[in-house]
Amino acid sequence: MRTVQITIFFLLFILPTALFSTEKEDELSLAAVLESLSLKGTPYILGGTGPRGLDCSGLVYHIYAPVVASLPRRAIDQYKFGTPVSKGSEKPGDLVFFNTEGWTVTHVGIYLGDQRFIHAASGIKTKGIVISSLTAPYYSQRYVGARRILP
Repeated sequence: MRTVQITIFFLLFILPTALFSTEKEDELSLAAVLESLSLKGTPYILGGTGPRGLDCSGLVYHIYAPVVASLPRRAIDQYKFGTPVSKGSEKPGDLVFFNTEGWTVTHVGIYLGDQRFIHAASGIKTKGIVISSLTAPYYSQRYVGARRILP
């Protein structure tokens, strides 16, 4: 069932973007999105950076560190890395950031398109790698910004 969901998502939201693009950045973004989708359902582990368990910035680090030199490990540092993207201009593969604890950037996810992002949730009701909506009240109220980190 998970493979079917990933395939449908790819066909509806990611493939159209890839068809009209020839830039290496877009190819890398597509690869990052597909890799992140393959991790859906992976358990949440604070400090985790591998397929046995990940936290939010660990997911980003796991996906991007092989291709992005000097990518920081923590969400707050990842927020300072790369190029800012204005709200509404996010592209698949961009990082989206949130203030979930009331004092600074504390959460990060990978934008998928269609106002959706994949991230490592650590909540009581939802834990692990999941897909959420930027328009959900919890995330829309805590949205801080987006960054593009691919070369």
